[in-house]
Amino acid sequence: MSKIRVIMVSLYLMVIYWASSHFPDVHTLFFPTLGAFCLLFLTRSFERKVWANISVGAVIGATVGNVLYSINPGPVTFFLNALLMIALITRMKWNAPPILAVSFIPYFSHPTTVWTLPLSVALSLSGLIATLWITETLERGFELRKNEELESGM
Repeated sequence: MSKIRVIMVSLYLMVIYWASSHFPDVHTLFFPTLGAFCLLFLTRSFERKVWANISVGAVIGATVGNVLYSINPGPVTFFLNALLMIALITRMKWNAPPILAVSFIPYFSHPTTVWTLPLSVALSLSGLIATLWITETLERGFELRKNEELESGM
């Protein structure tokens, strides 16, 4: 994990947190589990397909949690949410515990609409993937340039 990626992801988290705390319309863009997704994506090699699958799983988790919460915000739907999401995570081989955590967000954030959290999760994780992709591209460019300079200096 490169220092540049760590800095870029931390900056991304800061910007998302700042935006969500200053603009009520995008309040749900930041959720603490986003930090766990950052660490998860940082510790895995650049695998866009894996990141995309995990992101889809997170959006599904947010949707399932929101729907069940909107049906009944009690312990029974919380339990059903946990069972369903653990089964989905296992069956789909997402191997990403933050997906389960995202599905629990409605039970402590009390959303007013069903679509806000899934959309926010999709946008936040898309932004994270874009940030990592841009950083990876810049790192490759710097490496290529450095190698060219070394080769021309010999």
